[in-house]
Amino acid sequence: MPALDDGTPLFVQIAGQLADDIVDGQLAEGSRVPSTNELAAFYRINPATAAKGINMLVDDGVLEKRRGIGMFVAAGAREHLRGW
Repeated sequence: MPALDDGTPLFVQIAGQLADDIVDGQLAEGSRVPSTNELAAFYRINPATAAKGINMLVDDGVLEKRRGIGMFVAAGAREHLRGW
């Protein structure tokens, strides 16, 4: 995962990076995405900020929450993002 910059809100950058990884095929449909805490630790940001970025993609139907298991790339996410 690349470093974040100062020009855009961090949560938007998190969402954009995950979306790019899905479009590029690094995160396949049905695969688990890093958790809020994993992203927060990696980027050294507040977990709430990471959650806000993830929730943007959940709200858009790109990621799906599976209670007690984690976040996963939704079916059709790659095609959806190409039109995003």
